[in-house]
Amino acid sequence: MKKITYMICMALALGFGACTEDVDYTPGKPVADDCILATFTTDVTETIVSAADEKKVTVTVMRENTTNEATVPLKVLPQTDDCFDVPASVTFAAGASTATFDITFTVEEEEEVYTYCVALDESAVDSYSEDYITSITGTVLPEANWSTSLGQGIYASGNFGQAPCEVLKADGQNWYKMVTPFDNYSIVIKVNEDNSVRLREQPLAWANVGLPDPELIYISLNESYNGVYNSYDPATGVITMALDYTCSAGSLGTALDQVLIPQ
Repeated sequence: MKKITYMICMALALGFGACTEDVDYTPGKPVADDCILATFTTDVTETIVSAADEKKVTVTVMRENTTNEATVPLKVLPQTDDCFDVPASVTFAAGASTATFDITFTVEEEEEVYTYCVALDESAVDSYSEDYITSITGTVLPEANWSTSLGQGIYASGNFGQAPCEVLKADGQNWYKMVTPFDNYSIVIKVNEDNSVRLREQPLAWANVGLPDPELIYISLNESYNGVYNSYDPATGVITMALDYTCSAGSLGTALDQVLIPQ
């Protein structure tokens, strides 16, 4: 094991004297007495939308001051993907402590992750308190229609070994889903017209990696191996991929995984 020595250098600034300079301080605006003190119920959310479901997510907002009807403007933050349509405001009925609004979306490609980020208007929140959630970041994964089962295939992981699994094919696409080969997580692989493959980052399985508790292991395509691996051979039905394995602690290295698609 390499021994790493950290050297900390401290710089001392010496001088003959010190002076201070008065700075004008302008306090922030106080929270209005009639502020409704609105908050989201969570700051992060993940939504999987099936092919048969309406393409929308419903977001809940709460408030403390429930006396009157109140309309809160919503701000769409720059992190939001263009596929989302966020309403201009959310309205609380008089006496109601909760309200909801729908974010609709239209995507060109399913089985990809899209992000929205929305904030409540400053007039409706207490920006000085950490007890209130003033913005929300959400991800949406719209699923493809997986109506065709090709039968049993094999997922051969460079780290976990081989596992039989059902293989589904997406309607109208050369996309394949390996159904829970090692754990409760399915893996989606997309085959392009030139037989190269795409794979977004996805969870594969829980495993012990030398930490006190098991870690959820993620896989993602290492595109530096494009042209060498990361391709589908239609003659054999084998997909070969160079995958980066990671967990919350960091990288677990790159492994060669193969998938056998039933012919």
